[in-house]
Amino acid sequence: MKNFRFASLISLLALQLVVSACDPGSSGSAETSPAAGGAGGGTGGQSATVPVDCGAVDPSLENADADELFSYPHVPTFDFYLPEADWQALQKNARQEQYTDAQLCFEGKLVGTVGLRFKGYYGSLYNCFDAQGQMICARLSMKAKFSEYDSDLRFFGLKRLNFNAYRFDDSRMKERLTYDLYRAMGIAAPRASWAVLRVNGVSQGLYGMVEQVDGRFTADRWPDSPDGNLYKEVWPTLATPSQALADLTTNEDQADVSAFVAFADSLQNATDDAQVLQILDDNMGLDSWARYMAVDDAVVNYDGITYFWTDGVNSNNHNFYFYERAPDKFVLIPWDEESTFWIDAAHAAPHWTQIQEDCSLTYPYWDGLARAPACDPIFHALAGALDGWRAAAQELLDGPFSVENMTQNIDRFETYIGAEAHVDPTPYMYGTFDSAVQNLRNSVPAQRDRLERLMAGEY
Repeated sequence: MKNFRFASLISLLALQLVVSACDPGSSGSAETSPAAGGAGGGTGGQSATVPVDCGAVDPSLENADADELFSYPHVPTFDFYLPEADWQALQKNARQEQYTDAQLCFEGKLVGTVGLRFKGYYGSLYNCFDAQGQMICARLSMKAKFSEYDSDLRFFGLKRLNFNAYRFDDSRMKERLTYDLYRAMGIAAPRASWAVLRVNGVSQGLYGMVEQVDGRFTADRWPDSPDGNLYKEVWPTLATPSQALADLTTNEDQADVSAFVAFADSLQNATDDAQVLQILDDNMGLDSWARYMAVDDAVVNYDGITYFWTDGVNSNNHNFYFYERAPDKFVLIPWDEESTFWIDAAHAAPHWTQIQEDCSLTYPYWDGLARAPACDPIFHALAGALDGWRAAAQELLDGPFSVENMTQNIDRFETYIGAEAHVDPTPYMYGTFDSAVQNLRNSVPAQRDRLERLMAGEY
């Protein structure tokens, strides 16, 4: 493991903060997270390390079962320590998404030196800075990479862990609820829970804690096929070989994307819906598509696979992975499910089950434009064969997405995170935690009604 180098000048007050913050019973600071500032770039592991009095590294944390982490009996606390200048520089240069080294304590136990950086996309990272480069969001999502400086270091068997700021979700629950619904319908999805983050003793508030979709994820879900290729946001009807290679997230050192390229080529060269459906069934199974789309529709996902952003020439969708679990067998995995559980009539793009004659049309979509999803060959074909989707949607309505089941889960999560949500030092986007949770409860009947209308062909 990397040797620790201590900062030469640490005030007594700062040291006292560090020592007290390692106590999991300590409440930490109630101040709002510091604004972005400071000078210089990320240190990439070259900076001095703040002294941490959490004892020796606790080896029991390395290989504990990740299920224990995501079902922790209370909301756990992660303490990150790094020189204040490095923390300020990390915030100022957040959009570079470069790791810097930090000491991590989990519930008062030392994990070791980890990589820490900010993460996100346009709405949750790039749009959080104004034209002058000043951070305008209350906080940003973060990622910890445990193996960044010690390739053997693991945390509950994981190499990486995401901490989502949930800029657009004051309830902090939508992503967890959505992933649970996917799993209830037999779709592999990341595990998610919550955590409190502190940096140098200062509380950053309550975050969503989300499993990384990587090789550890695939080995856990498909132990009989753990080492296949994993692709992030490469849609097969739009993919080129170079894109498949660029967005491969496993096996990069000996990349062989030929199976995915063949899958993509077969879809792109199909001449009718029947061929597309046969290719999808042979490579993935139409039942898995039906179940995936039933959940995507139930939660009203405005930022998932059916929303094809366009600049008028090119278009793409995002927030998904494809996993090659065996030769010529692929699995679709959901990702980033914060923008769910609300119905916005201003989103004018047709539903994916509506086949459009004029695919040159575009539709207002947040700050941009989208094209009709059924203009994509996959959704065009699926839109003509809806029986499986209707059956899966009815199964979802009768069970996991019933009002009773959803209310019970919302109540359970409110009890689990409520105390930490109420003392979160970062301001809420739309109101309060309590109002957001009540709005979430109220949204379920409306979303059920929307899904039933879609199943009946009412748009």
